[in-house]
Amino acid sequence: MNPLRSLPRAATLSLALGLSLVARAPLEAQTATVTASDAWVREVPAGRAVTGMFLLLKNSGATERSLVRGKADVGDTLELHEMKRENGMMRMSPVQAITVPAGGETALRPGGYHLMLFGLKKPLAVGDTVRATLTLDDGTQVRVVAPVRAMGQMP
Repeated sequence: MNPLRSLPRAATLSLALGLSLVARAPLEAQTATVTASDAWVREVPAGRAVTGMFLLLKNSGATERSLVRGKADVGDTLELHEMKRENGMMRMSPVQAITVPAGGETALRPGGYHLMLFGLKKPLAVGDTVRATLTLDDGTQVRVVAPVRAMGQMP
């Protein structure tokens, strides 16, 4: 005899809901510590298959986190990059991680840390939306939805 059949229907549903919430709690707690906001993607000039993505990462947790990789629905690869001045010239280079301090934030902006989208599947124009998934060093993921902005709308 199945012991759950003897429980009233409401008690069975409450038990199932409780087990479901317990199983999901750790993942939801981890993903809530780092959030992304103010995301946008630079419009792509004709003939180019690469562009930049910019956003603000906020960490409300007590532990420093690092962005280590990501992927976007519009391109083949998403890389973490940094612009630095070297010998009087601005140079862009890939980085392994972008740190978000505990209780702090890191801005990914033109001229600094940013994300590069390579192998675009189609030209991106104002009004388009890019969806990306960013992965942190603890394996949690941050989902980002970013509108495409015109070159003249860049901050």
